[in-house]
Amino acid sequence: MIFAAAVLLQAAGSLAVVEDRVRPDQDILHYHVAVTIPDAGRNISGAVTVRYAVRSGRGPLVLDFDSVFVVDSVVADGRRLSKGGGAGWRGMKGDEGWELRTAHWGQPGDVLEVVVFYHGVPRDGLFVQDNVHGVRTAFADNWPDRARHWFPSEDHPSDKATVSFEIEIPRTWRAIANGALRGVDTLAGGRTRWSWVSARRISTYTMVIGAGRLAVTDLGMVSAAPQSVWTFPEDSAYAVTGPFRRARDMVDVYSRLIGPFPYEKLAHVQSPTRFGGMENASAIFYSERAYATRTLDEETVAHEVAHQWFGDAVTERDWHHLWLSEGFASYLGPLYFELVGEPAAFHAAMERNRRVYMASDVVDRPIIDPTEHQLTNLLNANNYPKGAWVLHMLRGELGDSAFFDGLRAYYAGYRDSTALSADFAAVMERYSGKSLDTFFQQWLLQPGYPKLEVSWNYDDTTLTLEVEQTQPAKWGLFELTLPVRLVLHNGERLDIDVPVSGRRSVLKRELTVMPKEVVADPEGRLLVEAVVRPAAER
Repeated sequence: MIFAAAVLLQAAGSLAVVEDRVRPDQDILHYHVAVTIPDAGRNISGAVTVRYAVRSGRGPLVLDFDSVFVVDSVVADGRRLSKGGGAGWRGMKGDEGWELRTAHWGQPGDVLEVVVFYHGVPRDGLFVQDNVHGVRTAFADNWPDRARHWFPSEDHPSDKATVSFEIEIPRTWRAIANGALRGVDTLAGGRTRWSWVSARRISTYTMVIGAGRLAVTDLGMVSAAPQSVWTFPEDSAYAVTGPFRRARDMVDVYSRLIGPFPYEKLAHVQSPTRFGGMENASAIFYSERAYATRTLDEETVAHEVAHQWFGDAVTERDWHHLWLSEGFASYLGPLYFELVGEPAAFHAAMERNRRVYMASDVVDRPIIDPTEHQLTNLLNANNYPKGAWVLHMLRGELGDSAFFDGLRAYYAGYRDSTALSADFAAVMERYSGKSLDTFFQQWLLQPGYPKLEVSWNYDDTTLTLEVEQTQPAKWGLFELTLPVRLVLHNGERLDIDVPVSGRRSVLKRELTVMPKEVVADPEGRLLVEAVVRPAAER
């Protein structure tokens, strides 16, 4: 059984494991996405300009793009490329789905540009459909790799780029997208074109548009960025007075805690996203049904706002480090309530996280799980609640000063870029001044959590505490410091720390008064399951 655990740890890899396939020959610098939404039907047309740098090799440029579209033409540096042939373009089935390939004509270090003109009906990613109130809308929903279903792209979070949009829509609609609004033009026939530009590099899964008959409520400036709420008119009053009543304060609290808000604006948008909330950079999309049924809550808003710093500005380089996004938001979301003087709400959220994780079907798998190749399966209790608990325990290990200093340094060092778990661990080690190898190895690379049986015995003036780890052998053993509270017969309380390592740990303590009660982890600081009983009851 011990051998089986060792094999599992070896298979899990390291804190720097990179399992996803990437394209090292190219680096996308900017997308310009011009898309036309029709007055009727779902047939869109697009013209996407991709500016990229040649890193190495002889190409070709490879873009993820769904084969459902008709490619009308491909233009490179003003030259229309022919279909097929070594110097042209072609669509083909690749290892990760359908691809559009064009030949490189430059050398490493050159910056090149390709424009793809196309039309068709998206089968995913961009949805032109009636909303929850039966009114026509158009919204993108890209996570994890569905941008390819409506515009050609390097559809992986490791290749971040700036993006601009031109969205042509019916005249009675409004359009929202990433970045800042650059203008609204009136076109022939009364249609309009909305132009948005994001000057910050973001991942394709957060590059979105949304359009429809939308009501916009201005929330004012926070951290030098305007905030607003975009809703269907039927739900506008609820949104502002309900879940978004403290949205401005959330941005202010996180800005002071972590660093300035990373984007040009923040829009909270009602949409048909399949998720409860989707953290698109500077334009968070929330479930339209949660608005309509009045079930959207502040904790969801805080979670998605926190993502603007972690997940969007600092992004996991490989999907198997998703906890760097979801675990961070699952901790910082509840943390907002502690920071504004509502500790009970914070602790209640963390206890929910504990229960959800321990009852989940992924306790036998580690957080960093390179054997999982179905990306939607990574939206699990390891990357969300367990990831939140890793951060909470790290905070307890380091203390608030070192923990938050390290968090700010990690954000500043990797803003607009990508990171792996090893990068985060290295920053936190630097700010803690001690090795955190064991901490990160056991909590990120081992499955499960410690199950502890704590027995105690009092003999004359000596208290003996014995802690046995009883979790399955395939989870491995953990090293931790277990806080224990002694409630003495004279009414006093005494808190002691018990070092735990190996299958069985013993601590003896001189004590002049017999304990009446022994409580393990009394303040809920650890992700452990502990049972305490006198030794005679074992």
